[in-house]
Amino acid sequence: MSQTKARLSSFLMRRAVGNRHGLVLRPQQAPLSQSDVASIIHFGVPRSLSQPWSSAAGGVGRDRETSELAAIGEAIERAASAQVKLDLKPRSDLEQAQRVDAEEFALFTPKQRSQDGFVHTKIYDQKCPYVEVFSLQDNSSRWAPQPFVSLQDDFATGIPTSSGLAAAPTAQKALLRGIQELIERDALMVTWLHGLPGRRVKSLAGHIDEIEQLNGDMVTFDLTPKYSPFPVAAVMGGIKKQGKWRYSLGVACRETWAEAAEKAYLEWNQGVIFYSLYPEHWHELPIWGDETIHKVKNYASFKSDSQALAAAKKALKNANIRLYYRDITTIDALQAGERVVKALSPDMAMIFAHQEWPFLAKVESMAASHYPDLASRSTFPNLMPHPLG
Repeated sequence: MSQTKARLSSFLMRRAVGNRHGLVLRPQQAPLSQSDVASIIHFGVPRSLSQPWSSAAGGVGRDRETSELAAIGEAIERAASAQVKLDLKPRSDLEQAQRVDAEEFALFTPKQRSQDGFVHTKIYDQKCPYVEVFSLQDNSSRWAPQPFVSLQDDFATGIPTSSGLAAAPTAQKALLRGIQELIERDALMVTWLHGLPGRRVKSLAGHIDEIEQLNGDMVTFDLTPKYSPFPVAAVMGGIKKQGKWRYSLGVACRETWAEAAEKAYLEWNQGVIFYSLYPEHWHELPIWGDETIHKVKNYASFKSDSQALAAAKKALKNANIRLYYRDITTIDALQAGERVVKALSPDMAMIFAHQEWPFLAKVESMAASHYPDLASRSTFPNLMPHPLG
């Protein structure tokens, strides 16, 4: 992407902000304490004017502009996903060959669905609204349940997810980022639910220096699945504040290892600032199981977004992983310099937020193909709450 296009996109994104007539509310910078990394800036876009610290979107970066624009971009993508008008058809009106049904996604096992009190029956209903999506491989048309394509849930299935949702100045970049988000979350959930030990690697030197100054503790893992052409990095650890540990996890998939490790580190910092879940169980997690420090693998490099997308297309085809997408850019998002794309896959593990109803279907068989050289350290499913839930 050219510098001119990037500058134009940044200019237009700022015009989307306004507390009266803007597409998104004005981002608020999070104050830092003496226990936080001073060189990392955090912004949040308020959910409403009456609750300015109830965040609808967030951004993190090494400078104010990057962080603020990241928060604005995330808010724009979510606004577009919530507002876009897409043609809907009930499942019953579509032939089987036209559909990718909820039963094909890594959602709930038959055992889960048969339990008393199962709350997501509507995602399997014949009246569930479907939206047209397109195959990454050949652009052929399929129809998938609405909650997998947008943040709208007209049929009250309780399933809408932002996984695979991305905004960028170009549709290619947005699609690439959406695919990478699916890969990183697939990697995390397969690792987590199978209780696999993370493959530890040496943290980037700058990260180590920053955390040592705060007497914190962090570990970097390479969670790249076998099929992925892009590296997946995870950063875990904690930083004390007022004598109490704040633990979190960050995970990211990018074209290069350095980019993935930096993004995961920033996401981890964001988690440390804003929340810490179940610190008493932190050191019991199976992911800590292997203390060996491995070398970072050599990953392919890509000169353009189109080259990276071609690599993703080839890798997913070789792994028999179906991937679909839909451009859900609204006029408002386009005028803000952003294209918004939603990527979805029935063959990848999905992140879940409802601890009582984890997404387990199909995931039990994924460890062997994703991480053939790793052995589980717990019984499937490992239901210790994951840090991103």
